[in-house]
Amino acid sequence: MSLFRNIERIKAQIIDTERMLDLVIDHPLMYEGLKDKLLNLQNQLQNFPKEVFEPKIQLMFSGNAVKGSIGIKSSFIGKTLKPFQEMIKTQSALVRFGSVAGRGQAKKGPNAELYLTALPIGSFGVELSQLESSDLFEENEVANAMKQVMRLVKDASESDEVFETAIENTPKRNLSNLKIFLKNIAEEKSVIKMECGELGIEISESKIEDAYFRVAATVDEENEEFISGVLRGFLLDSGKFEIQDSDAVKISGFISECISEEELIQFDHNFLNKNCRIHLRIHKTKFRTSHEKTDYELLGISSL
Repeated sequence: MSLFRNIERIKAQIIDTERMLDLVIDHPLMYEGLKDKLLNLQNQLQNFPKEVFEPKIQLMFSGNAVKGSIGIKSSFIGKTLKPFQEMIKTQSALVRFGSVAGRGQAKKGPNAELYLTALPIGSFGVELSQLESSDLFEENEVANAMKQVMRLVKDASESDEVFETAIENTPKRNLSNLKIFLKNIAEEKSVIKMECGELGIEISESKIEDAYFRVAATVDEENEEFISGVLRGFLLDSGKFEIQDSDAVKISGFISECISEEELIQFDHNFLNKNCRIHLRIHKTKFRTSHEKTDYELLGISSL
């Protein structure tokens, strides 16, 4: 049972015990017994850790994909878990490195391969766990990524404004996988419940549908350009760059995975604070609100 489920169970018992106390206030023996029980439950609640980073997540569904608490369509699980697994993998790399390239493979992050380890009922669902971990730090990274993906799904269901803010630091490949994930759930008219550690999220059928249309209406475009400008510098640990174009406008973004650290050091030596030809990939995200977000990816630098 997840920490979230345990906390909710204790909270429910506290509420029931408080109600019983009100009913037996004139019965000294029962009142004292229930008072002790309430104190014990409150102590249990207080002693629960505030956060738990266990790389385990439960997804529970209802709707047309589920037959009560008996079973769930295997085709639905297959279509739904693949994009969800990919989101966890990409987000795990983001947790470790702080950036993920728009194309190609993500940097080698934690081992985020998940295994089906249980079939929780509520109505029916799956439990996914990381079983092959090299260290505790890696487990924390994957657990953190799980919670971030849960919040991304939740934010997509809230409003246009919340969603647009949420994807400020979301890798582009997660946006496409999020759309596939939500589409499969919306088509089966399903509720989804997600639990990981102390975090629990439930999204209604109508909000899942809203989330899918919101994400589906988001258009991601990209093109490549060569511009003349001045290299201002690199941040190797975070994978970021800063340049200044010919109009003195500062542009910053992420460095492409195709550029090695040795190449970056050479670029820094040859072009820092000098005019040069800069190769950029420009990503534009257009939302259904007509708002736009532009990201830049450095592909290369050469002499003018």
